[in-house]
Amino acid sequence: MSRDVFFGEYFRRKPFVLRAATRGLLDPPLTVAEFDGIRERMVREDPVQVVERPGEAWFVRVADLASPRLAALSDTVRQTLDWPNVWCDAVQTLAPSGIGCHFDDSDNFVLQQEGTKRWQLSPPSGLPEDSLRRRMVGDHSVGTAYMPDDALEFVLAPGDILYLPIFWSHWGVSDGPSLSVSVALNSANALDSVLPLIAEELRSQRVWWQPLPAGRDSLDTLWNSLTDPALRNRIRAALRERHRAGVAHGLSAQRTVAAGAGAGAGAGAGTATGTEDEASGGARPSLLSLSLGSGALRELVSRPRELPKARDLLSGPTSAGLWASARGEHTRHVLIRLLRLLRHRSADWAGRPDIRRTARTVIGLLAAADERELAELGRHPVLLGAVRRAEHEAAADYRQTGDEFVPQVASVLLGLAVRHPEVPAGHPLTVARSDPGGIVALLPGERWSARGELAENAGVRFEETSGVPSLRTADGTWHPAVVEPLATVPGSSLHLLERVHGWWDQAGPHGVSWHCGRPPAPTADLSARAADAVALLADRWPEALAAAEAQLLVFTQPGTPDEWLSWPPDEPASARTLAAGLVTVLARAQWRLITDLFPDPEQPLPPLESPWDGSSRSAKWVCGQIFAANTRNELSRRLLGRETGAVGVAADGERAAALVLEELSGPPPDPDGWFEAFMTTQKQGL
Repeated sequence: MSRDVFFGEYFRRKPFVLRAATRGLLDPPLTVAEFDGIRERMVREDPVQVVERPGEAWFVRVADLASPRLAALSDTVRQTLDWPNVWCDAVQTLAPSGIGCHFDDSDNFVLQQEGTKRWQLSPPSGLPEDSLRRRMVGDHSVGTAYMPDDALEFVLAPGDILYLPIFWSHWGVSDGPSLSVSVALNSANALDSVLPLIAEELRSQRVWWQPLPAGRDSLDTLWNSLTDPALRNRIRAALRERHRAGVAHGLSAQRTVAAGAGAGAGAGAGTATGTEDEASGGARPSLLSLSLGSGALRELVSRPRELPKARDLLSGPTSAGLWASARGEHTRHVLIRLLRLLRHRSADWAGRPDIRRTARTVIGLLAAADERELAELGRHPVLLGAVRRAEHEAAADYRQTGDEFVPQVASVLLGLAVRHPEVPAGHPLTVARSDPGGIVALLPGERWSARGELAENAGVRFEETSGVPSLRTADGTWHPAVVEPLATVPGSSLHLLERVHGWWDQAGPHGVSWHCGRPPAPTADLSARAADAVALLADRWPEALAAAEAQLLVFTQPGTPDEWLSWPPDEPASARTLAAGLVTVLARAQWRLITDLFPDPEQPLPPLESPWDGSSRSAKWVCGQIFAANTRNELSRRLLGRETGAVGVAADGERAAALVLEELSGPPPDPDGWFEAFMTTQKQGL
């Protein structure tokens, strides 16, 4: 098909299929082995572009970045069609599956490489214009559609090409394992392509940058300047030059960013975004642009996976070396999940420039952080909880607005913003407050407050050279932050929060167990009792105290009745109960880390009857309870020299372990999974 025929008869009008035509574009076809290599490289170098649907499919976005062959394919299409913004995505399905009916804001060519795929297509005439408008101005929360009974249907065999016009509803379902490449002709609109050029031209004219005068009549000078033919000619020439550069260079600028060149460790995310916008011919980036920089973040994300065995971690809960290695890998795991969430949720922020700006600054701060700072983030309870909750929402196909997720993450990085003030300079952050009067910055160990009450999502900005913060109160005024150090439990590095951080109150109502505890109820002598508990651990089990300081930031105790096992939650906060609560929270955090890093059994485990309350519980929950019980059993032995006593949980733990061994000893071995490792440690008498 010639270029003239494509644009004259089909482009954005109707789809078509070219049979056995892919060899003219990609020869030899992409193989599964080649796809695996692309996916593995992207996981190492740019993991946020890789999406997995476990057991069903892998999706690699902008696969050009890891494949010279696909980059050459994009170049061919871009230059042949004179289109500035082209890239390739690659999709592998492992079983019959599809992603549902939807429409895109790009034209696409699907090149079927292996297997078959059945497509249904419908024109955009039945779609609301408001949905099309919202999608084109950056709101990717719209896009789902329905497929009418009279839809067109095509079945692609290996070698076939399908053209999908922009806005056409489509639904592709593979009949089994398959492999395909999608070449996207990404769209742009005048709002994002032309208006920035107009603004750039007007920025040099005094009438546009000087303070606005009073009165409406005086604005006529502004409107008259827009009729200047020379202005229109300059903008037309700039738009043509940007288009020419996009066609000539394509994704080369993005590839440079992805490789880390020119993006130093302290570079803000806005710089990377500007580079991508220029390379794409002024096209609007559909999702939040990411730059990993060239420092510790890129090194951490690209580091080969090196984990101790789950069995060793379970049998050595206070082994400093083993758990340090596991925590490093878990930090990597959490940050990758965070970056993916920021990117994919950014489609909903078209109407919230403050949230998008804050998210960009978050990425810039992560890129600026050193190895020690990133390691601190890996044990931050707010970050771990926010990521888990966002993933729960995604799994349930339910999403709160980004107004909550991004400010919570931003509150985690306030310490980084102070240390790297050049990143947020000139860009106020939207941050979740901790209480009406202030914000708790856990990593620097401070509470920031201002005169007046803060909005639920407060504004924070930083002096460019000193990093001194200012807060915006609910009435919109800015005040220098009053900085107070957080109390630290004497004898340890753990913070003792006398005011409960606001995010703690959100776990219960939303059904998310974060396994990071809750500060003990305030009492007149809480600090002294906490100090006694720390002294007790330092005397009887110093390794447990060291493990708690390495993995926790706050002195906490279990936060829900479930986490207390058989220990009455209303028991007075003595040194023994506070020490037992702290090691229970430690065990919870360790269990979450293990179950995050190691796979579930290949076959789903049946539910169990809980030995504690008789309810039906997941095997993972029961095993986690037993792990915590065993940890507290060890504390009982060290405190009392016998199996039961003031923290009496040993009998329950042993009985529960026996039930699990009896009921769940049959599933096939999974030596790298948490369950087999747990069962092994129980049989060995942990």
